[in-house]
Amino acid sequence: MNNADIYLENDLDDFIPHPTLHFFVNSKGGEDNYQSSNKLYLVPTTHGESYDPDFAPNPSPLAELPNLERWTLTYVVSAIEIMAGRRPVQQLSRSTHRFTYNSLLRNIGSVTDLPKIKRIHRNQPIEGVVEVTAILSFKDRVRALIARFEGVDKKWLCTELELL
Repeated sequence: MNNADIYLENDLDDFIPHPTLHFFVNSKGGEDNYQSSNKLYLVPTTHGESYDPDFAPNPSPLAELPNLERWTLTYVVSAIEIMAGRRPVQQLSRSTHRFTYNSLLRNIGSVTDLPKIKRIHRNQPIEGVVEVTAILSFKDRVRALIARFEGVDKKWLCTELELL
């Protein structure tokens, strides 16, 4: 018999006189309010907004989302052109979260020349989330554009965008 068996057989409230967290499986053999899967899953970014559950964004599996490489490259190029003032910002309105879109509006004209894209790194920390780092070469310096895309409602949605 190990210590975990002792805690399962005894009531923790009687055993320890102060409030505790129950870290062990309950004596009925089930687990208390845990996800059935051990996988991480996407909780869409809300930026503090509250949604009616019927209208909240729904995470989409990768199979239902557009091609990742092509879509992220197109988005990065479009965002750079918007920051340079050579493309209207409305072209990205459907695929950009409202807070990120407002940030993009403030950055129109912040880039004077169009850079060359040296590399694009994509990372998928969990299914339905892509974090992109684009290395940009301007005339006299190198900068990075970082973005986070979440797969919601069967489309990619940019939830973060920053030019470093």
